[in-house]
Amino acid sequence: MSIYKVLVVCAAGMSSSLLEGKAKHAACAKNHELQIHALSVVEMGLFDFACHPVDMVLIAPQVRYKKRSIAEKVGPLGIVVEDIEPMVFGMVDGEKLFEQIQRAVKKE
Repeated sequence: MSIYKVLVVCAAGMSSSLLEGKAKHAACAKNHELQIHALSVVEMGLFDFACHPVDMVLIAPQVRYKKRSIAEKVGPLGIVVEDIEPMVFGMVDGEKLFEQIQRAVKKE
């Protein structure tokens, strides 16, 4: 079983909670574990990646403007940074989100 560790960055860190739950369910259905946590943009700036390593940071549509600064911070650590498609975010499509995570983070 593969474990995926993902952060979701959104405006307040709350709108992503439904998407988190659905993505976890989709991962479980495929025999994978997904550790996913939503953070606000402010919390992201304070996050300690050395103590809490992750595989991927997903950027919610409403804070896409922060992608470059986030990528500059975590890119050197080998962390994948991608946008969440607006349709996936708006439709709370956990299945599609987990598929995106799997494509971006190659786990054996």
